[in-house]
Amino acid sequence: MQQPHTVQSPGSPLKVMLCVTEDWFVLSHFQPIIRALVAAFGDVVVVTTVSGRQTELEALGARVMPFDFQRASFDPVRQAGIVRGLTHLIRQEQPDVVHAIALKPIALTGLAWLAKSGAGKTKLMMHLTGVGFAGTTSTGRNFSLYGMTLRLITRLMRRNDTALLVENPDDADRVVGKDWPNRSDVTILGGAGVDPDVIPETPVPTLHPPVAGYLGRMVWTKGVDVLVEAHTMLAARGIPLALKLGGTPDVANPRSIAQDQLELWGRTPGIICHGRVDNPAAFWQQTSFAVVPSRGGEGLPRALLEAAATGRALIVTDVPGCRYFVRDGVEGLIVPPNDATALAVAMARLIADPKLTARMGAAARVRLLDGFTERHVAEAAVSAYQRLLNI
Repeated sequence: MQQPHTVQSPGSPLKVMLCVTEDWFVLSHFQPIIRALVAAFGDVVVVTTVSGRQTELEALGARVMPFDFQRASFDPVRQAGIVRGLTHLIRQEQPDVVHAIALKPIALTGLAWLAKSGAGKTKLMMHLTGVGFAGTTSTGRNFSLYGMTLRLITRLMRRNDTALLVENPDDADRVVGKDWPNRSDVTILGGAGVDPDVIPETPVPTLHPPVAGYLGRMVWTKGVDVLVEAHTMLAARGIPLALKLGGTPDVANPRSIAQDQLELWGRTPGIICHGRVDNPAAFWQQTSFAVVPSRGGEGLPRALLEAAATGRALIVTDVPGCRYFVRDGVEGLIVPPNDATALAVAMARLIADPKLTARMGAAARVRLLDGFTERHVAEAAVSAYQRLLNI
């Protein structure tokens, strides 16, 4: 396994307060960063909604402070209460850096930090993991909240005591404009990163029929329904393909796919609803290629990186994050979002050309090793901290 990145101690321990909505999200995506921050700075406090996994977080070397971010709520009175609670925690803990992960925690923690910033040394690290469901809509309350949050982040980035972590160049553009490559306070991470030793490259198996894999949360913004429609089109044309769907609904997400819909898909010939996947390496090893049919809103899907680690060709949509990793015709194929016909054509192309599929899969593994491993992500995050803290 990759070893955590370490840096020379700044002389005395520094305190980092990490604010994130759910403990499972911390454990699925941010373990390498937490280990690296603990090694580099000493004291890391994770402020999150706890669902019985506190011991796992503490095993990373962090302290855990249970806090209910009410992820599914947009009630303004409740949000104001969360801001007050975060303001109290910042005053109580006096961290050197408060690190807010994802759109909602950035907005709430940013407001709390502004309320506190005139009375202490605390700096703010904003970690944008995509723009979420709100960023994929064009009307309504969620769109308005998304716009307000982006304006807040842009305002915060005008200060000299803030920094921004993003997972793709498009999101950097959204916040600070096209000049972000010239700014030391903006860092693009390789998503959450993947340990290539834990998820090794494996030969593409000879499967009859071939198997297209999808792995991720079962929410409509992921475009799973478009993938199912594309599979139906191929079946109607007599092109054999099994579709393996891994993942479960996200009940706190307003666009979660209902369990009965998953069961309906699972009764469709050629479709296997795998459910929860605890071993992504084993999942991808039994597929011919991977499909990420996202409608957008993500930073850089972790499942995409996991599939690349195993050496699977990638069919993705032309949305931020996906198009950052995949170069059309190199690591895979890029199709328009919400276009089942184009997706079916791309899958048929890989089915018809196993050599092309294997070549793209090998290129995807090389791309992963060139900047998207856990070590790359941890090193980039620690370096961003060093610049923010001037150490």
